Amino acid sequence: MPRASRYLLDGYTYHLTHRCHDRRFLLKFREERDAYREWLRIGVKRYGVSVYAYCITSNHTHVVVYVHDREAVARLMQLSAGAVAQALNRRKDQQNSVWEHPYQCTMVQDGAHLLHCLRYVDMNMVRAGKVRHPREWRWCGYDELTGQRNRYRILDVEGLGQRLGLPDTRTLFDLHGREVQEQIEHRLFARQAHWTESLAVGSQDFVIAAESLHDKRRQFTTYPVGNGLTTDTWAVREGSADYSAGSASKVMI
Repeated sequence: MPRASRYLLDGYTYHLTHRCHDRRFLLKFREERDAYREWLRIGVKRYGVSVYAYCITSNHTHVVVYVHDREAVARLMQLSAGAVAQALNRRKDQQNSVWEHPYQCTMVQDGAHLLHCLRYVDMNMVRAGKVRHPREWRWCGYDELTGQRNRYRILDVEGLGQRLGLPDTRTLFDLHGREVQEQIEHRLFARQAHWTESLAVGSQDFVIAAESLHDKRRQFTTYPVGNGLTTDTWAVREGSADYSAGSASKVMI
């Protein structure tokens, strides 16, 4: 998996995933999930980071960001994870590792691929079988991405709409809600490893360009994504190990 400290670049959208140490369910209580969400909200205001989606599960987190300043993104992620780790260790009177470091990052092409990534993040706990619909999981951005939350917001829905070339936020809200509902109705719950194992996800030209931004060569492999995408999706992954749709069972949802 690409490490954020090595791969984050200004001017691109990224899907960041941060896993609890040893894949333990250290966020299984709502107290920790509430705390992570609140610190994420504080960090967005403090550091001026544009967050487009998030989901806080029982053992890992997803955050989709546009990187204006990679140092600001690093501070945002450090604040949220660090504050939760300190509170958890203080409450349990321990000094254990809470997070695996560093978090993982995947560059995402704007447009249809970004829209699919947003849905993939919001559908996390539906795929896990914990809820039937994202609106039932209070620790994700679905309510903001469908215009149902106006206070204590985390997401930059205005900036997201502009990046997607949409005429207004209402178009974004309707589009996201409709396509999430279509995924549920058609039971499109498959795990897709490229969102958490790749250096970049997008069109063939996009991932070739992403590869060229880094010193070492990476391999390409195509993956049929579907779920609303009208074109094939390409992913580029660090290293030469086999990376196929069948590897999805080995990674986070």
